[in-house]
Amino acid sequence: MARHEFITTIIESIMILIFEMIGTFLLTSLYQSCIPVHRFGSFLVGFFILLIFSARISGSHYNPCVTLAFMLRKDAGRFNRWIGLAYMIFQTLGGFCGALFAYYIFGA
Repeated sequence: MARHEFITTIIESIMILIFEMIGTFLLTSLYQSCIPVHRFGSFLVGFFILLIFSARISGSHYNPCVTLAFMLRKDAGRFNRWIGLAYMIFQTLGGFCGALFAYYIFGA
C-alpha cells in the first residue's frame, strides 16, 4: 500500500509541475503578444483567467521569485523546498519556451 501511495504522489507532483510549466508558457506568450500599451487590458484579462484556472492546482506560482518567497517563509512545512526548486526549474523552462513561441509566432 505504501508503494502505491508513493507512486501516486510522484505522478501528482509531475502533473503539477507540467501544469506550472504550461501556465508560465502561456503567461509569457500572452505578455509578449500584448506589449503595446493599448493591449494591456487584454493581458490583464488573460492573466486573470490563468490565475482562476490554476489557483487550486498549483497555487498560480508563475514567477520563480514568488516560489522562492513561499519556500523561505517561516512556516516552511507547508511548501517543500525540493518541490519549490522543481517548480522554479519548470517555471524557467516554461518562460523560455513561451518567449521562443511568441518570438516565432508574433515576431515580438
